[in-house]
Amino acid sequence: MPKIVNIVASQRMAQNLDINEIAYVLDIDYEQEQFPGMVYRSVEPKVCVLLFRSGKAVATGAKSLEDIELAFKQLRNDLEKNDFQLFDEEYCETILHNLVVTADYSALIGKSKLNLSKLMLYLPFDKTEYEPEQFPGLIYRVDNPKVVFLIFSSGKCVITGSKDINEAIEAENLFKDELATINF
Repeated sequence: MPKIVNIVASQRMAQNLDINEIAYVLDIDYEQEQFPGMVYRSVEPKVCVLLFRSGKAVATGAKSLEDIELAFKQLRNDLEKNDFQLFDEEYCETILHNLVVTADYSALIGKSKLNLSKLMLYLPFDKTEYEPEQFPGLIYRVDNPKVVFLIFSSGKCVITGSKDINEAIEAENLFKDELATINF
């Protein structure tokens, strides 16, 4: 089972928002010249929510869907108690954009190190990138499910781009099956 290390999701909370006023009322540093979104940090769960003038909020850093919903709820509560006008909560759909998970294939390869140069020869050439001088991992792009694997010689792997946990599990199993057919 892959371990979730980050979830990115968004929610439209209002038609538009006065971010300068929100930052002032909530006592949050906001430098619109540096970045158009205000950074709202939820302490528990530890999630960062970017709030934009368009009324869109983007959460990142969560380890579960519950953390995402709780962070959006905390922001909503802070805004509502300070009389900012928001859409009714029932109309605010949370959309998942990216799920980042990690997997460990070291038990499957049975060696201390995975030879990434050799692995690259077994994977589709147009889907792989491996330049150890630039980045220590092999990058493997898959179309179905549409994810990207960052594979390291330790056998550890980061899988990014999935939209839900089932897609991440499917991707993990797909690569596990490919590794099982390779004779290292």
